Amino acid sequence: MALIQSYWQNFISLFGAARIPINDIHQLEKSAPDLLVYALPLVFFCTALECGFSHFAEHKSYEKKETVGSVFIGLGNLAVNLLMKAVLLYGAVWIYNILPWRMSLNWWTLIPCFIIYDCCSYWSHRISHFNRFFWATHVVHHSAEHYNLTVAFRQSWVQHFKTVFFIPVALMGFNPVIFFVASQLSTLYQFWVHTEAIGKLHPFIEKYFGTPSNHRVHHGSQEKYLDKNFGATFMIWDHLFGTFQYEEEQPIYGLTTPVENKTNPFILNFHEYRDMIKDVKQSDGIREMLFFIFASPGKIYKHKLTHSKKPKVRINSSSSSSSSSSTKNTLKFAGILLMIILLLSESLHVFSQPLKKGYEQETSGLPTPKGENLLFFLQRNPDANTVIYELNFKSDGVLDRENPVKGSWIRYTEQIKYKELTGIERRFAYGVKCKALPNDEYEIRLVAYKKMPLYLKRSEIDNKYKIYIKDEGKDLLLKRVFVRVNGGSFWFPKVEYIDLITVNSASGMEFLKRIEI
Repeated sequence: MALIQSYWQNFISLFGAARIPINDIHQLEKSAPDLLVYALPLVFFCTALECGFSHFAEHKSYEKKETVGSVFIGLGNLAVNLLMKAVLLYGAVWIYNILPWRMSLNWWTLIPCFIIYDCCSYWSHRISHFNRFFWATHVVHHSAEHYNLTVAFRQSWVQHFKTVFFIPVALMGFNPVIFFVASQLSTLYQFWVHTEAIGKLHPFIEKYFGTPSNHRVHHGSQEKYLDKNFGATFMIWDHLFGTFQYEEEQPIYGLTTPVENKTNPFILNFHEYRDMIKDVKQSDGIREMLFFIFASPGKIYKHKLTHSKKPKVRINSSSSSSSSSSTKNTLKFAGILLMIILLLSESLHVFSQPLKKGYEQETSGLPTPKGENLLFFLQRNPDANTVIYELNFKSDGVLDRENPVKGSWIRYTEQIKYKELTGIERRFAYGVKCKALPNDEYEIRLVAYKKMPLYLKRSEIDNKYKIYIKDEGKDLLLKRVFVRVNGGSFWFPKVEYIDLITVNSASGMEFLKRIEI
């Protein structure tokens, strides 16, 4: 009884590991063994040996262009993995630190971690064959028409999209070092199964483990072999979920629709994305568009095959059919063009009118910022926080000619705090693009509405820089921008109109220039 209690206490203590400080991640990265790098000499030796045997053997398992393509893909994938290592490690440590059941670093935890990782690998692999979005991250691995060790190099440069399938392993609480060792062991195991040099092994091994014979089936393009044997190390998952198939005849390798270019790593990696975009552009509605993105590649192939075989309606003769088809396409194009013109003309309407007192009620609750270098400011209901646009001077007091205007926040809801715009806000929401013009003038465009140019130039009255809008040959001084929001969400607000409050430089009269959306 005491022995059982002792084992139980040791088991409980396993889940009380301390958090890993973020500052120690660099040291953790060094301590995590990079097994893939260590194994590279052996990998290259075995590959060269197999290639040499293939050269002198009657059956050629290597083809020059395919081999070059595989090497290029492998080198690119190695570079991507080195870049992603730190990112994935930070993510694994972050998950590890938020869990209350963190496991300490013990060698034997690698065993359950590896088994669970292999199960997740099965589902990641299987879903990659039945979902086109993930198939695009895996198709490069099946594009070779010869089966040899270099096929293992054909790992997609964007395969890290599939990291989402391995989050359950991280949520189990395994130490990040154990997690990454399990991942590398799984990758190394899958190298040796990509060969024709090894035949069938003992029946027990063939039934329960990933072998060259089992994986040759997976790469076969015959109907009986399609979407079979997804297991990486253990085939038990294929037996449990009904996807196991023994090798019964010589597989025919490659894709059902082969890739013509065999050496360009960019085409081999991204040709499926190119085809996906093409299908989406030709799709008939949102439903078919989503079908082309997320449906099974097999279903998409049959769908396209079926639709391409639909008989065309003939009228009188082949010539009249051709003429009718041409006329129909022309009318369709003209109709679409007309629709676009009408939408644009109705969705964007600009008019100007003198500023009325009733407008003050719209903005009465919003503050009016002041400042010596203030050019204009932007507000939106119902938020009191304001984006101000000021002259941007260098440390020596000279105007920055590359970026003469800068935007920043006045956070009225946070005790009037001044904050710089974030990179995303500058690029997509509140930033400005500046272009130098002759006569010490600048063209300024808001990134959120680039159609209307603003002009930064010196005033004839006080020789100070100010922002103007040109309207019917007149310069209108811009003071304020107001965005009227009516519903929608935070990320997708429903904008009714944008108001530009301006002043006629000659008469001093204020004008409201409204852009209806």
